[in-house]
Amino acid sequence: ALLFQPVLLRCHFQVGTSGPPPIVTWKYKSFCPSPASGDTWGGPESAAGGDTQGTCPDSARTVRIVATKQGDTVTLGDFYRGRPVTIRGGAELSLGPAAWGDSGYYICTVTSTQDLQGNNEAVAELVVLSET
Repeated sequence: ALLFQPVLLRCHFQVGTSGPPPIVTWKYKSFCPSPASGDTWGGPESAAGGDTQGTCPDSARTVRIVATKQGDTVTLGDFYRGRPVTIRGGAELSLGPAAWGDSGYYICTVTSTQDLQGNNEAVAELVVLSET
C-alpha cells in the first residue's frame, strides 16, 4: 500500500448455521526485528513456502487488537481510536490513510458459537511504501 492512501484488507467467511452473528477480530503483529538491529531474526517472509507470520516470538514484536465486530457494532483497539479505522461489510478491515507504523501482519479471526467447522483465521501482510 502507498503511504497516506486508504487500505482495505479482505477477510471472507461463511457460517453454516443460523444464530447470533459471529465475532470478527482483527489483530496486528509487527514484522520481526531486522538483522540490522542486532538480533538473529529476519524481516518479513514470503507467504509462498515460509511461515507467513515470521520466525520470531510474539514477545519480540508489537501485537495489538485493531478492531472487533459483532453484528453492526465495531469496537476499536486503543491504538486505533481517533483514526478512520473500521470493519466494513462482513469482515473487511478499512485502515483509512496508511501510516508508516501500519506495516506488518493482520490476522482476521471469525468466531461463531454455532459453527465450529472449517478454518476461522486468515493472515494478510501489509507493507506501506512511499510514492518516491
